[in-house]
Order: sequence, then structure tokens, then C-alpha cells
Amino acid sequence: MSPDAYILLGIFMGLLFTELTGVSPGGLIVPGYIALYLREPLAIALTVTIALVTMGILRLASRYALLYGRRRFAVSIIAACALSALARRFLPSISPALAGLRAVGWIVPGIIASDMEKQGPVKTLLAMGAVVAVVYTVSLAWAWA
Repeated sequence: MSPDAYILLGIFMGLLFTELTGVSPGGLIVPGYIALYLREPLAIALTVTIALVTMGILRLASRYALLYGRRRFAVSIIAACALSALARRFLPSISPALAGLRAVGWIVPGIIASDMEKQGPVKTLLAMGAVVAVVYTVSLAWAWA
């Protein structure tokens, strides 16, 4: 399956999941991107870690500034991009084995963080995992057929 197909299937399944359960799987494009990287668990772990730290930054910043709607989403994306850049810069100096490690995209951690801040990290990550599992299973079935 092409990367575009993963993304489109992820959008469709994520939207369906949200409509059926009322819980967002981390954003519309997130399940497709995570499913694409499922064979790179360290990249997914880094992405989730950046999203959790970004969520903490959002909660801290919300104490000192009015962050709602687009402004909150923009802060989430900017913080996640900054953290991704820091990870790319400093992870190789921690261990050379981490030199190629990258988060899944630049904006994916920020999108996940935005949803985690709204509905909680456990709910968001469980929903994301469920939709990613379906997207990946469909991709395997598609490849096998």
C-alpha cells in the first residue's frame, strides 16, 4: 500500500472511530502516519514522548496565557516542532545509536498533544492505538490479497 493510501485510510478510519465513540484518535492524519511507521517503534516512542512533553507545555502555558482554539493548537504545533528539532540535534550526542532517530513528522506530535490535552493522554493513546491497529491490519490484508 502506498503512503498516500495509509494516510487516506487513517483519515477515514479515524473519522469513523470518532463518530462512533466520540473519542479522537489523536487527530485525523495521525493514525495513518503512525501506521506507516509501525515497523519503527523507537520513532513512535519518540513521537509519543514529544507529544506528552508538549501537552505539559500546553498545560503550563495555559496558566499564564489565554490558550484556546487556534492559538492553543498553534502553540502545540510550535512546541512539538521545537522539541522535535531539539531531539534531532541532541539525541545523537547521547548515543551514536540514536543518530537516525526521528519523530514521526514535524506536526504529528503537536496534533497528538492537542488531542491529549483536550481528552486526556490515556483516552487519546488508546484510541490512536485502536485505529492504527485497524489501519495496519487493512494494509496487511491489502498487501496479501
